[in-house]
Amino acid sequence: MKHFTFTIVALAVLALAGCASLPPGLAGGYSTSADGYNIGQARQAQNVRLGIVIAVRNVELAPDTSTKALGSGIGALIGGLVGHQIGGGNGKTVATAAGAIAGAVGGNKVAARIYRQPGLAVTVRLQDGQVIEVTQAADIALHAGQRVEVVGEGWGNSPVRVVPLD
Repeated sequence: MKHFTFTIVALAVLALAGCASLPPGLAGGYSTSADGYNIGQARQAQNVRLGIVIAVRNVELAPDTSTKALGSGIGALIGGLVGHQIGGGNGKTVATAAGAIAGAVGGNKVAARIYRQPGLAVTVRLQDGQVIEVTQAADIALHAGQRVEVVGEGWGNSPVRVVPLD
């Protein structure tokens, strides 16, 4: 019975994990990187505005709600299966429920921690005088006074990136 339960847990974790992206440390990079492009962006014209960085500050990029919810779901499943191994009768039911709740809370906290990314809030004065701030992964060194390109539309859900010209 224990081997069966372990197999079910392992298959459930693999199935749910297949739905999610890997944490940045395991994926080899950040999805919020200024150097990260997806296939849909290939051969697409991008607006480019030139500017000067006037400030850079470190920020923390937290995972979105769906990523933390997936962690809660996986945690609840594992916690419920582990709790189900304890006791019998009504005690088994209580242990299963308690395991699921504890697993959900723990899974949410684990997902929030492993998907967290270091970021930069980069303030840029564009050539037309407009001042904007772009937040992105902290994997490209940027500093005040640096000439940069701001690539992308920047309106709605269109991503924007700041990349050095020098």
